[in-house]
Amino acid sequence: MRGRLTLIVIAATALLAGGAAAAPLGGNPANTPLLAGRPIEQPRYDEARRCLPRPRRGTLALERWLERHWRGASWGIMRCEKLGPGSFSLHAEGRAIDWHLDAAVPRQRRAAENLIRMLLATDRRGNEAALARRMGVQGLIYDCRSWWAGSERLGPYDYCYRRDGRRRRHLDRTQAHIDHLHIELNWPGSRLGTSFWRSPLANR
Repeated sequence: MRGRLTLIVIAATALLAGGAAAAPLGGNPANTPLLAGRPIEQPRYDEARRCLPRPRRGTLALERWLERHWRGASWGIMRCEKLGPGSFSLHAEGRAIDWHLDAAVPRQRRAAENLIRMLLATDRRGNEAALARRMGVQGLIYDCRSWWAGSERLGPYDYCYRRDGRRRRHLDRTQAHIDHLHIELNWPGSRLGTSFWRSPLANR
């Protein structure tokens, strides 16, 4: 009996780490009639300035949306972390989620890359990073690459590279975001105030 319980726990852990999405999306939500005709938000980045006691509603909604539609598992939202004078991690304000998708595992890497690609895709009306803007996503970090609101594409993540552009050795896999995808929301997105979160798509 004990052996059977152990196998059940192991199987459940494996499913959380890389299980298939429960309800795969049929395409980029930014191209659906529910969103395509609505005004789109401009790129916006809001820095974190303090530690707050609980996650924002939009970040919790993003976590639930990922759980419904995407491979992977949440590694958490809240972490009171000061980066420097007057500078805090977005986790400190409950506006960032770490989504476990390990770049060393092919299926998980593909899932992360597909999610990033969808968030940053140009919609059928020519709006760049359309879904990211409609969700209020302002930052992405994965596998030593990063994107910030207003950027044209993913670029090098500074933790991973020396000033001469060469990649550092012996990186911490978590600080380099090799084992998870870091997703940040701006204040409107974190308050469910952007077009995606105000649409019926947010609950599908």
